[in-house]
Amino acid sequence: MKKLLMSAMLLVLVAGAAQAGVLYDLNTGVYTELDVVDVTGAVVTAVRYNGFSCTELPAGPYTAVWVYTGGAPGVVEGDVVDLANATYKEYYELTELDLPTNSGTVTVTGTATVPSLPMTLAAVQADNEAWESHVITITDGFAVSELLSYGNWNAISQDSGLVLLHDDYFFDESILAVGDCYQGVTGMYTYAYDAYTMEPLVDGLTIVDCTVDGEDMSFGAVKALYR
Repeated sequence: MKKLLMSAMLLVLVAGAAQAGVLYDLNTGVYTELDVVDVTGAVVTAVRYNGFSCTELPAGPYTAVWVYTGGAPGVVEGDVVDLANATYKEYYELTELDLPTNSGTVTVTGTATVPSLPMTLAAVQADNEAWESHVITITDGFAVSELLSYGNWNAISQDSGLVLLHDDYFFDESILAVGDCYQGVTGMYTYAYDAYTMEPLVDGLTIVDCTVDGEDMSFGAVKALYR
């Protein structure tokens, strides 16, 4: 989802961004929807049946995008790719590069380490759009508070009390139950159905014992976690 930036703010961001490139420009309003762009040297960070996410290096705010291929993308995590004739679209407000529209292509040119981007949920939610389509690690401890329909669930940060919506693109949510805990979650941060959502990778979270040694908590405080 392209952020509408005031021109002065855009100038500050561009001037201060050493990693500025096509994807950064795409995410900060330099391009107009349906523009056709070429991208060089982006790293694939997550793959799905109809596309993949990738980021420019060095990875940072506004440097990732979802690439829609319409079918098996033919890449794996860690591939370095060049995109040609990619059409910029806002798909239900998710910024993406569409390859089928103008016979765009993806070419694998090498491999690289998928960037590690650890951060707190508070930092992510302070500017959700900066991390759209990035694979990130949210370092908070979480407790599952609600199991929703269509593979979605909510979890509450034990660090900040903020709520994070999750979905099951990659992760098997059927193993989860309300009250389960996990320390940190790694996945693709995306925008769908009018909400920012964490898509945990297959091994993106591990259920742990919720007990915290040496910490007393009232029954009322425990109940408040699940409201």
